Amino acid sequence: MYSIVKAPKEAVNNLLKLLHYLELKSNAEGIFTDEIIRSIIFNILLEIAEITHQNTSDITDPLNAISTLYLKFRKLVQEHILEQKSIQFYANLLHVSNKYLIEIVKKSSGKTPHQIIDEMLLKEAFVFLGDTELTISQIATRLHFNSTSAFGRFFKKHASNSPSEYRRKQNLTR
Repeated sequence: MYSIVKAPKEAVNNLLKLLHYLELKSNAEGIFTDEIIRSIIFNILLEIAEITHQNTSDITDPLNAISTLYLKFRKLVQEHILEQKSIQFYANLLHVSNKYLIEIVKKSSGKTPHQIIDEMLLKEAFVFLGDTELTISQIATRLHFNSTSAFGRFFKKHASNSPSEYRRKQNLTR
């Protein structure tokens, strides 16, 4: 799992200097080069730990905690959209109740978790429909719909066209 944190300009400059110094020493030869490189790497890790520690205190801020949970939800949906469409699945991964997840997502985005899941599922459907080697039935299976007609209804509801109409309009037929 990756996190993006804000770092003060001075800390970023220190990291860049250390990385540049590491690059210089990596190409150098000397009796103590290995020890110097280890020391530089250790300093880089300490700088990162300091930045992370400073940013962790921000998570205690309720608004930041809400947006952090929302961003984690979005990331999980992107990772698991092809297998899971259940709000309960994502709530379990985030260790929160369905009700709380719905509340947080709605506060952060103005949408329900179900709407966000549907949007991401629709994006995947568009990608698969762009691959003319795949039949609509194969796409429905890949997206874990119970049937081709269930996928067709979902797609038409959200895209205003059936999957085959979409392909025709986009000149994506075989």
